[in-house]
Amino acid sequence: MALTPQEIQELKKQLSSQIQHLPEDQREEAQQQIDEMSPEALELMLNQQKTKQPEKNIMRLIVNGSLPSKKIDANKYALAVLDIRPVSQGHVLIIPLSAVTAKQQVPTQAFTLAKKIAKRMKSKLAPEGIEIQTETKFKEQVINVIPCYEKPLSITSPRYEATAEELDKMQKRLAAKERKPRVKKQAVKQEPSQKKDTIILKHRIP
Repeated sequence: MALTPQEIQELKKQLSSQIQHLPEDQREEAQQQIDEMSPEALELMLNQQKTKQPEKNIMRLIVNGSLPSKKIDANKYALAVLDIRPVSQGHVLIIPLSAVTAKQQVPTQAFTLAKKIAKRMKSKLAPEGIEIQTETKFKEQVINVIPCYEKPLSITSPRYEATAEELDKMQKRLAAKERKPRVKKQAVKQEPSQKKDTIILKHRIP
């Protein structure tokens, strides 16, 4: 199955993020190689990767943290991250933690997470509407949560390259706040033997 233009651009962007630690001259050379990779070469790379490590496609790499992503929230069944090529600002992807290839296999808890994100979007971003739509991405099923501001949108609407600044800003606005566990203070009870006797001194008149 040939990669779509969208998948090609996203794959190249993900590869570019993996070379940022290299020295400048090596990074420029590596980036040039990535830019010049043909769709066939990218697909061959993915197929070789699947042969060696079947679970390590791009969605799996995002889930296990091997590829950087802007995490928004998660539960025991799915992970919510910002889409790096969004339809609109705040576009979120819900990725099942276990890869699924058919829509009917997507766990209901993934849709629960999507609805939770949509509710947060409504509060934080004030869109006119929110679309929740499934999509096949890198041969896996994912859920898109798309805020609509001025007109209806869908997974087929035009996309754009989100800047790092935009993604950072959106992550701060939409990410779930981690709750710090409350530490209960326990009162220290004194044993009867530990209580000090009170001695009352009588004043003597000289």
